[in-house]
Amino acid sequence: MGAEGIAAVAPHAPARDGARRGRGIAYQIPRNSLALLMVAQVAVVLPFLLHLAPWLIAVCLFCCCWRYGVYQGRWDYPSRLLKALVVVAAVAGVALSNVPGFSLEAAASLLNLAFALKLIEMKNRRDAYVVIFLGYFLIATLFLFDQSMLQAGYQLFAIVVVTAAMVGMNQLATRVRPFSNLRLAGALILQALPLTVVVFLFFPRLAPLWSVPLPNASVTGLREEMTPGDVAELGRSDALAFRAVFTGAPPAPRELYWRALVYSRFDSGTWSVGPDPGAAAGPDFDRDETTARSYEVLLEPTFARWLVALETPLPESPGIVLTRDWRLQAPDPVLAVYRYRARAYSGAVPEPDLVRPMRARETALPAEDNPRIRAFAVALREATPDTRAFVDALLTHIRSEPYFYTLNPPVLPREHSIDRFWFETRRGFCTHYAGAVVFMLRAVGVPARLVGGYQGGEVNPITGHVVVRQYDAHAWVEYWQPGAGWIRVDPTGAVAPARIEQGLRAALSAEDRASLPVLGGVRLRESGMVRGLLDWVDSLDHRWNLWVVGYDGQLQADVLKRLLGEVTPLRIGIAVATGGALSGAVVALILFWRRRPPSRHPVERMFAGFCARMARLGWARRPDEPPGSYLDRVAAAAGQSADARARTIARLNGLLYNPAAPGGRAELRQLRGELRRLQFRLAFGPSSGVPG
Repeated sequence: MGAEGIAAVAPHAPARDGARRGRGIAYQIPRNSLALLMVAQVAVVLPFLLHLAPWLIAVCLFCCCWRYGVYQGRWDYPSRLLKALVVVAAVAGVALSNVPGFSLEAAASLLNLAFALKLIEMKNRRDAYVVIFLGYFLIATLFLFDQSMLQAGYQLFAIVVVTAAMVGMNQLATRVRPFSNLRLAGALILQALPLTVVVFLFFPRLAPLWSVPLPNASVTGLREEMTPGDVAELGRSDALAFRAVFTGAPPAPRELYWRALVYSRFDSGTWSVGPDPGAAAGPDFDRDETTARSYEVLLEPTFARWLVALETPLPESPGIVLTRDWRLQAPDPVLAVYRYRARAYSGAVPEPDLVRPMRARETALPAEDNPRIRAFAVALREATPDTRAFVDALLTHIRSEPYFYTLNPPVLPREHSIDRFWFETRRGFCTHYAGAVVFMLRAVGVPARLVGGYQGGEVNPITGHVVVRQYDAHAWVEYWQPGAGWIRVDPTGAVAPARIEQGLRAALSAEDRASLPVLGGVRLRESGMVRGLLDWVDSLDHRWNLWVVGYDGQLQADVLKRLLGEVTPLRIGIAVATGGALSGAVVALILFWRRRPPSRHPVERMFAGFCARMARLGWARRPDEPPGSYLDRVAAAAGQSADARARTIARLNGLLYNPAAPGGRAELRQLRGELRRLQFRLAFGPSSGVPG
């Protein structure tokens, strides 16, 4: 018998003394509830495997095993000295895990350790409630890491398990049944959902009262520094970058150049964004609304301020900044799915006049790096003095020479990396070609810059939104011409035109496809049952982001305006009160409906009514009297013949014991008529009256 069981059956002081000292059966944890608590701990801790150090989860599971040993009576509770040493070791382990001291990872790590260590020292109901509340808090904490629909479904299951443990804590020790508690906990959660929906719709979206630094490790996506191989690494990732919803049909993939970062500084083989150019003075270009495209983006967390936008953007959501290099920036780092609107003006001329600081910024090059390609660019420039012709000559050179587009380019040294690529390896991804062209343009004095972002995207056939993944990451070139502004040129279109026209799937070799993850390879196929299933899952996730994760203050204001008309505090209060009352009424109706008496067959209801009416006349049915015998006694008192009584009794027994027999409705009408006549004769006939 386990330690809890021994404590439960051991003799105790009187109840009052036991209550004073916190002991006794009333303070013990029911064994089945303890088992549910351990299951709940595993369910709550497991998702943190994706976000925290594995040794933390191992410690939590070890504590659960220790508690199970105490449960079986094999191990003892830890002593105070041992608990102190374990706490110190846990805090030291978190400090040595390369986790920032004040961050979400550190807070979640300590909270998980507290949850696990509290479990092994748990002795009474008060300790159990602390563990339960810590479990609820950990469930809420996990949403700071991941707010996907799959995560929400799993966390709903974890809430049910923790609630089942709490239900068991409020039952007698002999009546705790785990599966029954799980059903009851699920029913409680379902009953709370209507009120949850009301609060979700109407409760104001307020800014947090405090700030917590959110995850900063293992950030995927574009970065502010880029070496030629970085985008190639992204090409192997099928992680979601963002989704876009267009007003009307989406553009063709070749027109979808999603601008994110502008790399203006080159040093030792690495491109970087350089100093912040600041906000643009205003959209100083002629806006042709007939060519404008309006769209909405749901950007996945990037933990940076940059946003994606089509060329020549104009933000339509409040707080978004248009920078001097024609990018969009959020007011704060994007830590969750970020929803915003923008417009793109194709054919506009951005920045027709280039100020001197921007010219110096976009023509700077290190003095001694890559001398061979400098000489190549200068020689080509002398042959083609016109800038557009110079760019066309570079693209023609790429097309005519044996250059190759690949996800697996050779590793280049940091010094003279462009020389090695252009003249020797000739194998690269988009960053290799775009970086080389920018370098050569600057080498001949033309302002140019490397633009990083995404190109293309796949249209989900179910919802019509555009899905852009990390393997759509791309880099291209912008160079400046007087009066024409910044002009885009994409060298990838020269070496792999199918990449621009049809997407990444058409440009990859068999070797490159083999290096992709399984789902990435499936998504890059044209069709198939698995691809259709992935599109369906993506459509569900898009709707989740659109209406749940993306339900911000702006969307709430739009929804409330449609529901309430003029949005005022009084109307919101009335709506919340009405919604709360209706949700409570729905739950109450369901509870009363479940507790209603079981429905009876019409024959039973008719005979029960007959017995009640006869009892008022003094002919009550005895508790041990069968229906046939009672009817025979009453009919005999009414003076019916033996044959008539036999027919009525046979009809009654046939309907009572075989209600689904053929002709039952006709028999029921005949029986109802006979019972009414029998009641009339007893009430008004010569033999009426109470039997002596």
